[in-house]
Amino acid sequence: MSAPASPRRPALVVAAIAGGVVVAMIVEIMLARRGMFLTGVWRGVLRDGERPMHAALAWWAITGAAFVAGFAIAAITSRVKWLYFRPLRWVAAAALVLALAMIADLIPPVQADAATRHALATLAALAVAMLMAGFGAFFAVRK
Repeated sequence: MSAPASPRRPALVVAAIAGGVVVAMIVEIMLARRGMFLTGVWRGVLRDGERPMHAALAWWAITGAAFVAGFAIAAITSRVKWLYFRPLRWVAAAALVLALAMIADLIPPVQADAATRHALATLAALAVAMLMAGFGAFFAVRK
């Protein structure tokens, strides 16, 4: 018979998934700044030669970063006693909010005719990133 899961484990997995999705959003913004959009695959299929490889690399980078971030967050959080670091949580949370606000200013504008395709591709990528971050968190906390 296996031992019951600790009550902290679901909270760890949820925190790791949230952190993985945030990292995926940051990676998507940074790749978009460099011209690597998620919708490039469809443009490359419909019109020959529009850099479909860059879009495929963007998808892999986003999902890979979510997996690694979910794994790292779950591994670190499950193995470190955070009782002594309680005051630092607020400082870290404030720094994270400021960093995300600065990164959000870097989002490039999307053309009006491609806004729907871009939004759907971004939602799909974040859904896959959430799944991959969950896998990473699961592998980090399993026994």
